[in-house]
Amino acid sequence: MVSIRIYIEGAGNANDDDELLPMQRPGFRSKIIADRNTSSLREGFSKFFQELVDIAKEQKIEFRIVMCGSRADAYENFKLSLESNPESFNILLIDSESPISPDQNSWEHLRNRKEDQSWIRGDNLDYDDDQCHFMVQAMESWFVADIDALKGFYGEEFKEEKIIRGMGNYQNIEQVSPKTLLVWLESATRHSKHGKYDKKTRRPPHHALEILKRLNADIVRQSSPYCDRLFNTLRSRIRYLLDES
Repeated sequence: MVSIRIYIEGAGNANDDDELLPMQRPGFRSKIIADRNTSSLREGFSKFFQELVDIAKEQKIEFRIVMCGSRADAYENFKLSLESNPESFNILLIDSESPISPDQNSWEHLRNRKEDQSWIRGDNLDYDDDQCHFMVQAMESWFVADIDALKGFYGEEFKEEKIIRGMGNYQNIEQVSPKTLLVWLESATRHSKHGKYDKKTRRPPHHALEILKRLNADIVRQSSPYCDRLFNTLRSRIRYLLDES
């Protein structure tokens, strides 16, 4: 069966299906499984991509979401899957961590970041541009794009004005740094029923997971061109795989 496989930077755990991991090289062990107390974000991403998952399922195309831990591990698993699953459409989905120049494609952005040199290790990164996508500078960019999702999780004491006021200084969410996003979320949620936003997912309720499950993909796509690009790429690939099958 033809398939789409998305290798995502973010927490996974022992409840994730080991079969989703590509065959690994000697000496490499993915950190997809953090520990038994870590909540996987896979369920949240499955909800976020639900429309695409349903379309793929109708066409008998597997839609696989693989949580890989660090960005380095996500990249390594992506490369391994290119070798072990060449018939699949493999995608890397990570944070850009810094502003993306309009003059660079996704792979060029990674190649030119000093902070990523340790895991790129001189790779040419001559993959198709459609195979690398960003949750903009950080996944939290998607969160602040959908205020209603945040309100739905954090309740009445969620202070949306903390985020709205901050966004007044930016043209769009893709310009906001990971550090600033975290400051906004912590400030807006400090007195909420679930307490301050907790980026780590070790103690229920798992904030990132619960927010992901509530996100409206259409709203996020309207605020984030990179998210819209990801959805358009996946839609296009589903049509292509259907024609090829």
